Amino acid sequence: MPQKSWTDKILAPFERKTSSGRYVAEIDGLRFLAIFLVILFHAHLFFRDGTEPVNAHELAGRDWGTIFRHLPNFFIAKGWFGVQIFFVISGLVLALPFASHHLKGTRLPELRDYFKRRLIRIEIPYLITLTLFFVTSGLWNGAGMREMLPHYLAGLIYSHTVFFDGALNPLLGVAWTLEIEIQFYLLAPFLCRIFMISNAPLRRGILLAAVVAMQFVNEGLKGVWPSGVWDHFIIGQLGYFLIGILLADLFLSPGFHRWREGRRGSLWDVVGLIVWPLVFLMIEWNLPVNLKPFALLIGFLAVLCGNRLLRLFRNRWLTAVGAMCYTVYLFHNTMLYVILRPLVFTDILAGNWPFNAVLITLMALMAIVMCAGLFLLVEKPFARGKLPWSKASKNAPQHKE
Repeated sequence: MPQKSWTDKILAPFERKTSSGRYVAEIDGLRFLAIFLVILFHAHLFFRDGTEPVNAHELAGRDWGTIFRHLPNFFIAKGWFGVQIFFVISGLVLALPFASHHLKGTRLPELRDYFKRRLIRIEIPYLITLTLFFVTSGLWNGAGMREMLPHYLAGLIYSHTVFFDGALNPLLGVAWTLEIEIQFYLLAPFLCRIFMISNAPLRRGILLAAVVAMQFVNEGLKGVWPSGVWDHFIIGQLGYFLIGILLADLFLSPGFHRWREGRRGSLWDVVGLIVWPLVFLMIEWNLPVNLKPFALLIGFLAVLCGNRLLRLFRNRWLTAVGAMCYTVYLFHNTMLYVILRPLVFTDILAGNWPFNAVLITLMALMAIVMCAGLFLLVEKPFARGKLPWSKASKNAPQHKE
């Protein structure tokens, strides 16, 4: 029996294990990209002095030296868009088994198992985290449990943004995205009935049209009822999930493997190197139609089809972090704001670019490492979608999601 390398020993507890053969490693690589962008965004606030150019127009008006110094901050400051990358991934992953049934004749997922798995995998770690921050709320934000009780109760039913007009939960600010994810989980089986349409061009055309339509629906609702809730509700983000559903359609198409062959794969590498930076420039574009979901469609295809990009996003270190991204997402702000900033990064010189980009990256990596232990305690026992003390979970492979 070959001896395990040190890499194997380190990564083994964090990697997904499945006997189904359906694990798509590059999806976890994309999860790494999403969570790393989010952490960089939340960390970079410590490193700004307020004089940095905040948009492309301001940056382009400076001399080349200033552009070079502040370019890292320009992109890191848009790392919040990692959330939308997560939404596309969710659409892709949740749609794949339904699409496979309708397009390839595999077994249709049972709704009972579908909801039970997500209830265990998502709800239990979330409940543990939210309760922990509620019980210790006096330590984090100076507010007692009585004051935080309404926020805790609203968070328990994934409805804080609904009850508090779009405001983030002071107990767990990042939970607004989880509320949207839960809303999509409930809708996904219904939305995936689109795969019952056998005509592929028609099916995909409907999905593309729906992405555009949801933007105008969201804007219309804002006009009728001005509220911050819409951007923190499924209506405002559904277009990204629909792009994920479209990706599942394309991924399972009979000719998809040919997109990776020969020079096509290298061409996708070039496309990816162009499109992914372009996505961050699009954040500032104010066009009648939001093009960012479509740019992500191309960017995801570049990763799924590109020769070098595919290998990069299948890197074991990246996929291991992607596999524990839920825990990292729940706890990274605590690591940044409660431990690393006040105890480790005490002598930050704000505005010291581009050197601060190195410090931000180091802080983000440290936060990930610190969350690794919490992953083993809070998330991994429930990652199979089964209660760890049940007999059925002992021999079950970890779910590929």
